[in-house]
Amino acid sequence: MKPPNEQDPKLRILHAATALFSQKGYDATGVNEIAKKAKVNKALIYYYFENKEAILGSLIDSLMSSVYAITLAFANDCIDVMAEDGSLVVEEGAFFFASHKAMEGFTTKLHAYYKEVVDYTLDNRAIVRILMFESLKGGKHQSSLFRFMELMEKKPDNPLYKTLGIGQQDFNYHEATVFYEFFFSIIPLVSIAAYYDEYQAKSHLSDERLREFALRSYMAHAETNSLRKLFVTES
Repeated sequence: MKPPNEQDPKLRILHAATALFSQKGYDATGVNEIAKKAKVNKALIYYYFENKEAILGSLIDSLMSSVYAITLAFANDCIDVMAEDGSLVVEEGAFFFASHKAMEGFTTKLHAYYKEVVDYTLDNRAIVRILMFESLKGGKHQSSLFRFMELMEKKPDNPLYKTLGIGQQDFNYHEATVFYEFFFSIIPLVSIAAYYDEYQAKSHLSDERLREFALRSYMAHAETNSLRKLFVTES
């Protein structure tokens, strides 16, 4: 997380909690410690949050909402627009383009989307680390990591699902697709973020260099998967 505004006590609380949860663990961190690090009165924490669990819930909700917003923006600004102008047809998870030019334009925007997701995840790696630890520990938030799967749920209020299912009443993600996307797209990025600082300490790579490796590797993997879904229909 970026340093909080010194005048905003709520952000200072969230920033302090993030640092402590990621360093010591959620269970080992007390509200008193959070108050001390945030330089606020303990009572102020309870003014903003019902309890320590609510602080963690707020951090996870913020992360998920931002990732969702980034993904939805790409779907609306790229997929939806191309589908409306006829340059793209989405059928059963595959993308059919009217021309090579249309596919190239899509690929360029897809790369920009990947970069934004990777940058956001690494910028918020402390929260991702907490989320990963909680999922392995088996606490109340153990299922939080699986909330990424909400992006692929067939729900009337899921705008991303509706965008990908344009013109297809029976559109649905195949269960094999959901499995692959979760374990081979989401989990690798979560792992990079969770172990980023430790790897940097061991490798002595600069932040700029390590981010370059992370983005390059993630995009290479994502493109290998994407190539199986992108087709050009022009004769």
